[in-house]
Formats: sequence, C-alpha cells, structure tokens
Amino acid sequence: ITRIEGHLKIEATVDGGEVKDAKCVGTLFRGFEIFMKDRDPRDAVHITQRICGVCPTSHGTTAALNLDAAFGVADEIPNNGRILRNLIQGANYIASHIVHFYHLAALDYVDVTEVADYDGTDPELLKVKDFISRALAAGDMSMLAPFYPRYEGDYRLPKKVAQAAVAHYVEGLNMRRLAHEMSAIYSGRLPHSVAVVAGGVTSHPSIDSIS
Repeated sequence: ITRIEGHLKIEATVDGGEVKDAKCVGTLFRGFEIFMKDRDPRDAVHITQRICGVCPTSHGTTAALNLDAAFGVADEIPNNGRILRNLIQGANYIASHIVHFYHLAALDYVDVTEVADYDGTDPELLKVKDFISRALAAGDMSMLAPFYPRYEGDYRLPKKVAQAAVAHYVEGLNMRRLAHEMSAIYSGRLPHSVAVVAGGVTSHPSIDSIS
C-alpha cells in the first residue's frame, strides 16, 4: 500500500468480484521492545520517538503518560505541563494529518499535471506550472520529483478541482511548517522533541513563545 508511514501488506481473497477474506499485516520489525530492555525507563520518551519522523510526538507523549503512571505522578502533572504537552502534541497532530492527506495520499487522487495549462493568477499554481514546464521542456520526467515517478492513481477530479487541490498541496507545505515551528517552540525541536518528560515538560510558556 502506497502513501503510508511504514510498511503494510494486505492479503485479500476475491471470488467472483467479491472479497471473501482480507488480512492486514504490518511487515516491518524494528525491535524497539527489545533494545529498550535494561534501559533507564526515562529514556523511553526519547527512544520511542525514533519510531517515526512524521509522528514522533505521539510516541514520546505516550511513553511519558506511561511513566507518569509508573512513577505514581499521573494526577500531579502541573497545569502548565499538561497544557504544553497538549500544545506540542496538537501541533504535531496537525502537521501529521497535513502530510498524510495532502503530501502522501492526495497524490493518488490529484493529477498534478492538470496544472500544466493553468491560465489563472494564483502564484502557487503558477510556480507548479513553471516546475512542470521545465521538466517537459527538458524531456526529463524525473525532474518532477516528488510527483514522479508515481503509480497511476484514481484521477477522476474535474480539472478545476484538481488545480485547487494542487494549490492546497502547496499551501499545506507552509501550514505544516508553521505547525512544526509551534511544536519546536515548546518542545525544543521537531522531529524528536526533548521537552516532554515524565511529570510534565522541561519548557515553560513565555510572552515571547506565546506571541
């Protein structure tokens, strides 16, 4: 299955055009459960984030919540710690959803080449049109990465809708950057933030960071 964050296999039994049985299998073993053994439990917040560069915060936050419970402090998290954890997680949630929907999955449904003959004034679409025209002029489709090479998707959208979706794709890059910046302000960096720890966070809100 393309456009997912990881490796996934689907096995389906089809009889007469009808799916009779289906199995979903995660095929990538990375051994986190093994190499975390005998480590200081507080390391889990940082180690588990290395599972993914797109959604590391969810893994780190989950580890911190488990440590809160293990250390008996789950009901003692300061309000600022709870709020900042939620802001850090929320910002990464936004960024992760943008990258999945626009920058991974959408490319199976949106034909970027529909912008090749765009005749409007949208600056983002004009940039994409120029990007496409340079590749076509050079006769080198590899210049269209990350849009090529690609599997042929389910391109049924009308041209105007496809062009709008491409504009959203480009706008999504900027919105994703803003979400990353928000998370990095409160968590020290992204991906693989450092501020979320057992008991709360190591950062604090300031007038500058809030602004």
